Amino acid sequence: MICAHEAQDACFSKVSLFQHLDPTDSELLLSLLHSRQYNKGDYIVQEGERSDTLYVVHQGCVKLSKYTENGKEHIVRFLFPGDFFGQDSLLHQKPHPANAEVLEPSSICSMNKHDFDQLLEHDPKLAYHFLLAVSELLRDTDEWNISLSALTTEQKIAKLLLYFHSRNHAQHEIRLPVFKKDMALLLGITPETLSRKLTVMQTQGLLQVTGNCILILQLEQLKEKLLH
Repeated sequence: MICAHEAQDACFSKVSLFQHLDPTDSELLLSLLHSRQYNKGDYIVQEGERSDTLYVVHQGCVKLSKYTENGKEHIVRFLFPGDFFGQDSLLHQKPHPANAEVLEPSSICSMNKHDFDQLLEHDPKLAYHFLLAVSELLRDTDEWNISLSALTTEQKIAKLLLYFHSRNHAQHEIRLPVFKKDMALLLGITPETLSRKLTVMQTQGLLQVTGNCILILQLEQLKEKLLH
């Protein structure tokens, strides 16, 4: 279905790629976007699938992951409202490099290459902003991978929790949309190690864990863990 979100609540309002658009181009973009609801466990696309579509998370959470030849899962990243994926398929019609699995009920907006090209004709500056957005994504991914390789286990967990905190509108209570096993996979540790370290951090008074909710009690001390 055509995206029915109001302009001020549209998915593109959260994406730096589209935030420069003037009202006329914003209305055009709104008419070109398609919105679809997904349930937990649904796949938006699967690794190797061909398409020419860019996807934007409007609400919910999505996991991008790949599987090695021996069947081991590798998590690429988690996507939250305002994040996008499928840029390679949009530009080059390449097969999707990863699975996009929905982790909680989610609203996803999409736009195919034909409509994207139509938008480019109206606003040529979009190509520049698209390049900036993709460059920023690659930089963040590189920084994440490099920093994880140099951190202790507790620092890795602290970094991930702070990331979830920043994407959770800076609310101290984080309702985890991801399984702890997925968090452990992303961090390169075992689920048992993750649970044990969370218990230690809870004992230290940094946070409180209740089910899939983590309440950050000492935000500044959690940040300090990354400095030592």
